[in-house]
Amino acid sequence: MNKRILRWGLLLLVLVWGVSYVFIQNSIQTKTVGIQPFENFPQESIDSVKQSISSLYKFQVVVLPQQNLPKDCFINVKSPRYRADKLLKYLKSNRPDSIDLMLGLTTKDISTTKKDKDGNVKKPKSKYEDWGIFGLGYRPGNAAMVSTFRLRKPGLTIERLQKVVTHEIGHNLGLKHCSQNKNCIMDDAAESIKTIDAAGRFLCDYCSRKVNVQHASE
Repeated sequence: MNKRILRWGLLLLVLVWGVSYVFIQNSIQTKTVGIQPFENFPQESIDSVKQSISSLYKFQVVVLPQQNLPKDCFINVKSPRYRADKLLKYLKSNRPDSIDLMLGLTTKDISTTKKDKDGNVKKPKSKYEDWGIFGLGYRPGNAAMVSTFRLRKPGLTIERLQKVVTHEIGHNLGLKHCSQNKNCIMDDAAESIKTIDAAGRFLCDYCSRKVNVQHASE
């Protein structure tokens, strides 16, 4: 009798685990990304971003109506820019319930304050207090912001944009900068556009396993 109860208990446990596993798998694979273009962002670039997100992460992607950049995010310390951290807060507060991750896209320059490991503004302060960037994403989180201002180069702009977008979404999913593979899309740009050009378009095996995304070679 006890053995029969034990067998049924084990069977029930396996069934519960199986259902839970399928649920987790489905919840990962059915995320929806909302692309929020700002200031007449080019349609060709939007289409390329949508395709790269769908291809790499297998997420659903919807494109939201174009909007003007929020005026309270504007700053003019070194040059006219928009603060990426404020834009992330804007995206997060305006995220529809049907959207899991918000991605803002702009052609305008964006910046943030770069800090060291102790949380202090990196030195020299005059350089890093308002630091121009390619993109920024919460880690983990539900919002990322990318600008083409520093990515523009004939023949390379769209490829660079796709790489930065998928990199920042990787941060949203909890991924840190990758130290396993220099060809991984999560490699640290290290303040250089050359690093982005050298990086591959996909997650390495290590990062793929962390976010449960099938590697392109599989």
